[in-house]
Amino acid sequence: MSAVSSGSFTEAVRQELSRLPTGGQATARRELTGLLRTAGTLTLRGGSDAGPEIRIVTASGAVARRAHALVVRGFAHRPELQVRGAGEVRHSPRYAVVLGPDSRAIATELGVLDAQGRPSTAPPGPMSEVHRVALVRGALLGGGSVSRPGREAHLEIAVGDRRVGEWLAALVEAIVGAPPGLSESGRTRVVVKSGARIGALLAALGAVGAYLEVEEHQLRRQLRADANRLANADRANLRRTIEAAATQVAAVERAIRAVGWEGLDEEVREVALARLANPEASLAELGSLLDPPVGKSAIHRRLRRLEQFADVADTAEGEPEDP
Repeated sequence: MSAVSSGSFTEAVRQELSRLPTGGQATARRELTGLLRTAGTLTLRGGSDAGPEIRIVTASGAVARRAHALVVRGFAHRPELQVRGAGEVRHSPRYAVVLGPDSRAIATELGVLDAQGRPSTAPPGPMSEVHRVALVRGALLGGGSVSRPGREAHLEIAVGDRRVGEWLAALVEAIVGAPPGLSESGRTRVVVKSGARIGALLAALGAVGAYLEVEEHQLRRQLRADANRLANADRANLRRTIEAAATQVAAVERAIRAVGWEGLDEEVREVALARLANPEASLAELGSLLDPPVGKSAIHRRLRRLEQFADVADTAEGEPEDP
């Protein structure tokens, strides 16, 4: 794949996430909450329009369209979309999705303002996995950046308050299974520096194309490291391990392209993630990485089921189109 800058890769992630269905009303509201936490601005108006005005401000047209769609889906309200700097040589366009007179009601419903109309940093209550993913997706759309594949792995989400950063980090941990870091150089930032966890997060949020690009570079780097170890190890055995792992990784990628993560049952999805994160591991080592651990035979059965998904995908791709 062609090399891209960190900025253009981040925008590619935003565009991919913005093309996803908005889901039901409650899911759209959770994603909108994440957007407001990272890209929302509050202005106090005077005069006849006295009260708070909430805007979602972004340099991404895809994010602006997504924010507009989320407000419509979540609240049956059509916000105003403003564009500044369009056509100017020295300035990139900036987009603002303005909630208008309904700002206070919407922001209060989402927990961004309290009952008295003051900014609130309180964490959201218990929520389902779907809603947790939606909220983090919105936060990444509004304030996230992702290093391009091939560079040092780095994903961050900038928020305006440490307390918000803490509970957002807890949501990310619930998705990827490990706590991210918190950085406070300027704004508070939730930071993930593991390539495997960045890939897992992108996949969970719905950016499967970006995930596959990250994993391709991860796999190349890992296979290069494995190749270096061949000089001091049993070449034949290690080569067989690498080839088997590469075949299994390719099967994972074909299966994901065919049916998506949601199309795999939990057991198969778990071993698929373990294989992608540990392409050099033996079946026994893979089994020990799962929670709870399982034996080699169970890992073999799950990988066979995964390969069956991939074989079905290959068969479907090879069928001729109807005349």
